[in-house]
Amino acid sequence: MSNVPLIDTHCHLDLVKGIQRLAGDEDLTGIKTITVTNSPMFYLPNLNLFKTAKNIRVALGLHPELAVQQKVHLPLITELLADSRFIGEIGLDGSQDFKEQYPQQLSNFKAILGEIGKYGDKILTVHSRNAAKETVELLHQYLSKTNCKIIMHWYTGNIDVLMQAIGYGYYFSVNHKMLRSKRAILLIKEIPLRNILTETDSPFTFDEQVDSRRKSLEITVSGLATIYGINELEIKKKIYSNFKDLLS
Repeated sequence: MSNVPLIDTHCHLDLVKGIQRLAGDEDLTGIKTITVTNSPMFYLPNLNLFKTAKNIRVALGLHPELAVQQKVHLPLITELLADSRFIGEIGLDGSQDFKEQYPQQLSNFKAILGEIGKYGDKILTVHSRNAAKETVELLHQYLSKTNCKIIMHWYTGNIDVLMQAIGYGYYFSVNHKMLRSKRAILLIKEIPLRNILTETDSPFTFDEQVDSRRKSLEITVSGLATIYGINELEIKKKIYSNFKDLLS
């Protein structure tokens, strides 16, 4: 579909099976990519793995689900932030399975946002499952006076928080699994197209039907075309334009 590239603003390429020998193949897909890390200790190895990649940008992260295990590596984020424009995956997870470590998640998230605020020009991809209200409030509290740009990854919060985040100018990255949910589709319909980006969250979203990032993104583009009532090429162009605005 023309030469407009596909955009993947949230994936975990370092967790793709066989990535040590497939790193070059991932770059050759032509997909403009932000690959996130679940711990700051994986950031430098990922930079090295994708050092020749033209289409892949590596983000520095500490996943909220690993809040307790990875808190020891918080100082490493401070050490690496100066050279890291892309930050993720960070955020909060209020799911029942992670209830006991939520206080540690909050502590980590606030510490990370405090350090990011000293730089003010980062691009963040943020996890907010079952914690959207507090996540958006903290992002605004710490970063509203900076030039940081926020991508809400796989947003599942309520409509009020969604509207608040839209008002703050946040982006929302959509993947093909979201388009299988009636509730997610209703939320997406409320998001202006200028705030939409695409993601795969691969390899976690892969199954027998969808086993590649390209297929995932093509399904998402098709679904968004239906939601917004415009053709797939125009959706691709707009998402690419949004991505370029994000990087500008």
